[in-house]
Amino acid sequence: MTRMSIDEAHERVRRFLTIDMVEALRAVDLDSPPLSDRLSERPLSEVCKAVVTFSHVPGWSDCLYRVEAFGDALVMSLQLNVRRFVAIYRVPVEDPVDSHTMAPRFERWAIGAGHAGWMIGWRDGSDPWRPEQRMVETYCYAMLPADFLDDPLEQLYWRTDIVQMTRAFMMESRRMGIRLSANGE
Repeated sequence: MTRMSIDEAHERVRRFLTIDMVEALRAVDLDSPPLSDRLSERPLSEVCKAVVTFSHVPGWSDCLYRVEAFGDALVMSLQLNVRRFVAIYRVPVEDPVDSHTMAPRFERWAIGAGHAGWMIGWRDGSDPWRPEQRMVETYCYAMLPADFLDDPLEQLYWRTDIVQMTRAFMMESRRMGIRLSANGE
């Protein structure tokens, strides 16, 4: 493992969060080609259907994303602290739904995320911009290898896993009729 400066680490974190992850999250929803006996000629960039917007402050380890896919929009944040990820999915809720009623509905999803190396937790919160809007926050924690910022294969693994985990979260929400955006926004 090579030693890198703090500035280089910040730059690699910024690139991962604002370029690599944004591009990857667009694949949450794909226009899959029909079954065929040959490879599709369309590149990945042409079949991605999710719309991703984000907010990030350079030098900071957090990025906030809005992933629009499957007729809904999920607000998630991702923190990359050199060798640790924290992903948070925020879902608006109304009584009687809270973290204790939502967590069991996502048990199958949490088991799959756990197999990939994530620890999952649930908590009740509120929208930081609209405190009257209650939210359930799903916290996903993962430890990374010490050389994560130097290892493109590790980055590919985790980037792909975050996309798959986000896709599964959105599909599970859709299956259960849980809206991910407040008031259909």
